[in-house]
Amino acid sequence: MITLYSGLVVRQPLLETIIPAFEAAHGVRVESTFEPTTVLLQRIADGERPDLLLGVSSSVRGLAQTGVIDGEAVTEIAVSAVGFARRAESPAPADASAAAFLDYLLAARAVAYSLSGASGLHFMEVLRQRGLLERIDERAVRFESGLTAEAVVDGRADVAVQQVSELRSVAGPQLVEPIPHELQAYARFSIGARADAPAAAREFAALLTGDTAREAFAATGLSAP
Repeated sequence: MITLYSGLVVRQPLLETIIPAFEAAHGVRVESTFEPTTVLLQRIADGERPDLLLGVSSSVRGLAQTGVIDGEAVTEIAVSAVGFARRAESPAPADASAAAFLDYLLAARAVAYSLSGASGLHFMEVLRQRGLLERIDERAVRFESGLTAEAVVDGRADVAVQQVSELRSVAGPQLVEPIPHELQAYARFSIGARADAPAAAREFAALLTGDTAREAFAATGLSAP
């Protein structure tokens, strides 16, 4: 068995395609934990040591600098854009501009976003810089962790903001689009292994740069680095 801590951004392609293919080919079980990178970093700071960590590239490299991750075993695997989800029958922004999108959020009955993870932290900063955070938070659905599109599917919110791949991983009738380029943040994700991780862990990490993984990532809105 190998242990994997991973950000939510790649949860769908890992669970549906990549992990089952690896387990079938190698006969090794992958015990996976999916949380925002900030949550995973706290667990590691508390002393937990997974064989593999898949998260925001800067965070994985930071752990390599402290020796938690082998610096020579860090590989960038994907790039993700921040997106928003809405139900198909609900209104869309008036146009593709940043101003129209911000007006759209202000007009929404409720906006769902995460308090952790790269997309949630970026979204809060975008709103804070424009003096809109308190107004949005008056009726926001805020997630400590998890998938924000669930709030659109179950009706708690009109709009959900998160990484495009995370929004698409929630089954339901929602439509997913990137937020306007002016408000965008492209997050880069890497996988790293402990220096004493079993050989199977490094084989799994290598699989994430292959064609099968790239196709699975692309299907959920992730780009190659």
